[in-house]
This record gives sequence, C-alpha cells and structure tokens, in this order.
Amino acid sequence: MIREYAKSCEKSMLVSTIFVLLLGIVLAIEPTGSIRMLTFIIAIMFLGVGIFQIVSYLRSPKEERMTSFSFIIGIILAAVGLFLILNVDSLVKFITVLIGVTISIKSLFKIQFALNLKGISDKWKYNLVFGLVGLSLGILMLLNPFSSAVLFLRIMGIVFIVGSIAELIEIIAVLRNLNEDIKTIIDEDKH
Repeated sequence: MIREYAKSCEKSMLVSTIFVLLLGIVLAIEPTGSIRMLTFIIAIMFLGVGIFQIVSYLRSPKEERMTSFSFIIGIILAAVGLFLILNVDSLVKFITVLIGVTISIKSLFKIQFALNLKGISDKWKYNLVFGLVGLSLGILMLLNPFSSAVLFLRIMGIVFIVGSIAELIEIIAVLRNLNEDIKTIIDEDKH
C-alpha cells in the first residue's frame, strides 16, 4: 500500500517535472515571447479582477455601497490591466528595474560589509568581489531592463531544463526500484 502511494506520488511528480521542463525549454528558446505572454496574463488578471470588483459593487445593496471601496479598486485594477495590455513592455521594464534596484542595494550593503571586515578577516575580499559583481549586474539591469529580463529568463529556462532532467532521471530510478521491490514482495508472497 505504501509503495503504491509512493508510486502514485512519483508519477504525479513526473507530470509536474515534464511541465517544468517544457516551461524551461520555452523560456530558453523564446524568452521575449514568454515575457510578453506572462505580462499579458497578468494584465488580463488585473482587468478581470477589476471588472469583478465593479460588478460586485453594482450588485451589492445600497447600504453596503456606502462603505465599499470596490468600485474605486475595480476601476484602478481594470485601468492597470488595460494599460498593461496596451503597453506590454511596461511591466517587464518595471519588474526588471525593481529587481535591478534590489540587487544594487543588496550589493552596496555587501560592499560596505566587506569594507567593515577588511581589518578583521581575510574573507572581506570575497564579499567585496560578490558585492561588486552584484552591483554591476544591478546597474546593467537598470540601464537595459528589457535585454536583462530576456537574459534572466533564458538563464532561468536553462536552470529549469537542467533541474528537470536531473529530476526525471531520479524519478525514473525510483519508479524502477519500486517496481522491482513490488515484484520481489509478490514473489515472496507466492512462496
């Protein structure tokens, strides 16, 4: 019974691993299209939630409308969704700039920490190198957000592919071992 459950879990993991592998292939081969598709999906979600909020407000009783902000929230969300649909690259640039700022700030802290460690430990050089590399990456993302996002997604795709292949190998090995164990148990029960 436990082995059957484990086998069932491994098969469901197999399906999710194949999905991640396919996602990785798409991201590695077509990162620009992936960015636009993801942005479009997010835009549709904003628009849908906004429309839902507006309809919810209009259908609610007058007493509830007095204290509800659903209409305003709905208009804002619908407007953001519509804006993103019309300007797909805007969200990509915004997210990349946000990531660039975050990486830059974190790297500046790492550089400061390295300089504080300078007289205390020999390890300050490693922190300084990682901080400078991170700061360079952050600045690159700020200067060229769309290309950085494309490169970032391509790297993510490659990581997904490598991780999924490793996981597939592991799942196949586990399923083979489970099949052999089940055959052994069945053979022992027959004798």
